[in-house]
Amino acid sequence: MLEELKKRLGPFWWYTIILWIVQRFGDVVNAFIGLWLVPKYVPQEELGAVLPLSQVGGVLGLPLSILLVPFTKFLNTYATRGEYGKVKRLLRDVFVLSGILFVGTLVYARFFMPAVFLRMRVADGSLGLLIVASGVLGSMSPVFVSALQALKRFRVIAVINLLSAPVRLITMLIFMPFRALSGYFVGQSAPSVFSIFASLFGLRRQLGRQVKSESYWQADWRSLVRYTLPVATVLAAGALQAAVEMFVIRHRLSDMDSAGYYVISRFAEIGAYTGLTFMFVLFPLAAEQHEKKEREYRILWHSLGGVFGIGALFVLIIHLSGEWLLALLPMWKEYVPYASQMTLLTSVLVMRTAGGCFINFEMACGRFGFIGYGVAIPTVECILLYGLTGYSFFSGWLPPAWIDWMASLNACRLSFILQVMLWSSVLTIVCGACQLLLRHRRARRQKTSEYTSIP
Repeated sequence: MLEELKKRLGPFWWYTIILWIVQRFGDVVNAFIGLWLVPKYVPQEELGAVLPLSQVGGVLGLPLSILLVPFTKFLNTYATRGEYGKVKRLLRDVFVLSGILFVGTLVYARFFMPAVFLRMRVADGSLGLLIVASGVLGSMSPVFVSALQALKRFRVIAVINLLSAPVRLITMLIFMPFRALSGYFVGQSAPSVFSIFASLFGLRRQLGRQVKSESYWQADWRSLVRYTLPVATVLAAGALQAAVEMFVIRHRLSDMDSAGYYVISRFAEIGAYTGLTFMFVLFPLAAEQHEKKEREYRILWHSLGGVFGIGALFVLIIHLSGEWLLALLPMWKEYVPYASQMTLLTSVLVMRTAGGCFINFEMACGRFGFIGYGVAIPTVECILLYGLTGYSFFSGWLPPAWIDWMASLNACRLSFILQVMLWSSVLTIVCGACQLLLRHRRARRQKTSEYTSIP
């Protein structure tokens, strides 16, 4: 009966449903961590620094993330072709590359992190090392899961997703009572370590001693470079956008506002959970169908329909019950005034997940027409956020009338920052829709031209 259901649903919806069920268990555990455990141990004056410091780890791990994107794409390509020797060599190179970049990042962070801690209003101690480790491991572990993803080992991935959240919870329960922020980042690193070793165990048959390592660099280095350059620009812009948003909220706003953002973001992110599952299954299937010259857009429409449908429902739920949710526990009650911002943030995250589905789909098919607006929109948003919230910096440089106009916006408030994030997300969706429309029209004109040219 299950096999028949699998055939009727197709691989996309079948594996999406399986991973969705498993990941919801992890989401419950992660929600407990974010909404109860972290606020319990991290004082309000430091609570708002949790997300910005996590983004710092992502920025420090950005060089590795950029270099690993082509590895992920070519893992899918080689696995689809059955070239497991190249897959084995790729994963070996990832280990070596990660070690080199980890050491280099540690050296760089010694000069970079003190300025960050000053603006985040937290003490340093051993926190810098833990943030770097969390960032590098968080960038490294998805590659090994991507090897499972490329080989369609979704059952192993489901087991990893099932156990990662409990591993994170147990680690945090052990370490956070001693020092809250340091214990938080130890807990953030633990699932990445578990994921790497569990993935290698799941790949033991495909990558064991019977599989001979095979060189890929000489034949494919040009393709790797061509694929890396456009992806690097988009990843850098996205990482900069996320980091600036978190930094502005922590640096420019009060402890209360930044803590309020942390709490409402834990609820708002639930609206994007299902979309992330769609995105995860989308990439390998779209890459495979593109490689085999099969119909590929059907997967994209299913993904976007699922993201927007479920996301819109959750936005409505948050809008109707936001105040009630925040009033449930004493540690959340003081954040009830942020209920309207929670609806706004949920909308932002749903739209960004939809945009992420489209960009992942395009990258899986080796198309990069989104690079222009994918870089320009985040860059403009970053300039607006830091410029308008720190307008006093421009005194003496810009005309007084401009300074007065920026002051009149009262940009140093959470609602203004979320509105800027919302409009940048809407603009990205509109640009993606226009790109698809223009491609569809070009394809129709080409078919019409071919038809009329037939004698």
